[in-house]
Amino acid sequence: MIPARFPLTRSVGGAVLLTLVCVNTVLLAAFGLLDYAGEKHRYEAELRYDLMVEADQLAANLATPLWVLDKEHVRRHLDGIMQNERVAAVVVTEAGSPAVYVGRTRDRTWRPSPVTEHPALDGVIVEKRPIRHLDTDLGTVEIFATRQFVDQDLEGSFARILLRILGLNACLALVLALVLRWRVIGPLARLERYAARVSLGDGTGETPPLDGLRWEMASLGRTMEEMVNRLSSAQRKYRDIFEHATEGIFQTTFDGRILSANAAMAHMLGYDTPQEFMETVTDVGRQLFHSPDERRRMLTRLLSEDSVPGLQLRFLRRDGQTIWVLLNIRLVRDGKGNPLYTEGTLTDVTARVRAERRLEILNRHLREAVKERTRRLAEKAAELEAANLRLQELDRLKSGFLATVSHDLRTPLTSIMGFAKLITRDFTKFFKPFASGHERLTRQADRIAANLGIIESEGERLTRLVNDFLDLSKIESGRAQWRDATVDTAALILRATEASSADFAAKPEVAFTMDVAPDLPPLRIDPDRLTQVLVNLLGNAAKFTDQGHVRLRAGVAGPVLRVEVTDTGQGIPRESLEKIFDKFHQAQAGDTVQEGQRRKGTGLGLAICRQIVGHYQGRIWAESELGRGSTFLMELPLPHLSPGENEDGE
Repeated sequence: MIPARFPLTRSVGGAVLLTLVCVNTVLLAAFGLLDYAGEKHRYEAELRYDLMVEADQLAANLATPLWVLDKEHVRRHLDGIMQNERVAAVVVTEAGSPAVYVGRTRDRTWRPSPVTEHPALDGVIVEKRPIRHLDTDLGTVEIFATRQFVDQDLEGSFARILLRILGLNACLALVLALVLRWRVIGPLARLERYAARVSLGDGTGETPPLDGLRWEMASLGRTMEEMVNRLSSAQRKYRDIFEHATEGIFQTTFDGRILSANAAMAHMLGYDTPQEFMETVTDVGRQLFHSPDERRRMLTRLLSEDSVPGLQLRFLRRDGQTIWVLLNIRLVRDGKGNPLYTEGTLTDVTARVRAERRLEILNRHLREAVKERTRRLAEKAAELEAANLRLQELDRLKSGFLATVSHDLRTPLTSIMGFAKLITRDFTKFFKPFASGHERLTRQADRIAANLGIIESEGERLTRLVNDFLDLSKIESGRAQWRDATVDTAALILRATEASSADFAAKPEVAFTMDVAPDLPPLRIDPDRLTQVLVNLLGNAAKFTDQGHVRLRAGVAGPVLRVEVTDTGQGIPRESLEKIFDKFHQAQAGDTVQEGQRRKGTGLGLAICRQIVGHYQGRIWAESELGRGSTFLMELPLPHLSPGENEDGE
């Protein structure tokens, strides 16, 4: 039988027994004190009751002798009351006089003796009664009872209570000792011996002694059995992990000896078995480390930090080949903090180190290539910047050229249109009447008048083109003049529709309707520019609508004024909805008309409209589908006018 390594059962049994005895002693002492207090109260109550009875009887007995002034009779009564050893003194005083009339007290031998004044006594109970005869106060009688005999009785009771406590404690201790030895100490001793065998490795597969265990002890035994089974399972799992791990696991001493190692560690360093590895390697620093100084530095760091994770080192295999390993190691100390041994894991990272070096070479080449590419891109960027500056200069030259040419063209165009109107008027007034009656001359006169009309209409178209050029060039160059004023939005829209009424009058098959919301807020804008945008949108709608209707809507949509011009023309393809706002873009075949039916225009109207609307932080766009007409929408932000600002902007 394996003895217990620690006096666990004896210490537990003794502690339990001592605790129970102490608790029982405290409880019995508490009950004893309660019993003692009850006895003391009972004795004093009995003493006070007896004293009250004697005082009443004595007062009644002394009434007649004191009435007849029979002092001798009074003394006999006092001697009779002093026969009670509990009475310490008795004093009779006459009414109206503080002096003692007759009195008795005790001497040191506790014998009665006369007294002529009130006695000064300690530890006594006093009862005072008046002496009355026929409703006449004759005096008072005072009886003094001592507590001495009560204390003697209480001492006897206390001794009996103490003896009971000691006897009960002894019996209880004996019973508890037997019960504890039977139910606690014995089972604990068996479990302790089983635990000792398990700790020594001899009872791993043994069943714990559960026979005779009941209640908590049986539960403790089953818990210990489960714990041993789990420890055994954990030990097997740890052993499996240790033996089958892909990383090397080791324990080494400070002088370089190997305490334990797994198979992965041995195979990594070129050994067949862990036993061969541990027998062959006797100095880790000299036989495994590529440089012994690396191990000395590692041990110095371990002593100061207790662990060194992720240390990359070079190790030597059995065949002399150098490999790169990743070492994670920690220092194990005893309870006093003294170093015992080191333990850790080892991973072969040779392939990774080689790959990192190859990657480093590739990264270096890549950095050089990126640097060269960046230099070339910088050169290209400089070239593009120079080209952009040249393009900007060309754009400025183009804008200036267009402005100059357009301005120089307007003067001769004005003259041509003026003289064409004069020739038309004079020819119609003076020469055409002479052709009446001649069919041939009449045809010639009509042809000449038609040709003059063509000259006039084409001159007007060319004038509009020149004006559009001038407007666009001024807006793009920033030289356009904006005469902003606070205008009545509804009135301005009405004037724009009146200006476009001729276009719709020329097409009676196209109906025009207008839906303007009431109480439109005023706008802070150049009225001529807004009229130009509206006239352009309405003119395009009339131009590209052969039949159907054109509708203008105006209203407030949140913080903006929205104007919509909707027509029932042939529509615009989706891919051309943005192109139509580019300069010089016109509807081609397949856009809104068939080939050979193009409407005449400059291709600048919508581009100018977008420039004007954009100047006021608004936006303009088109929504359309082929065969379903088009809708042009314009939104302008509403201004926040001050109360004193009028329509003239003053």
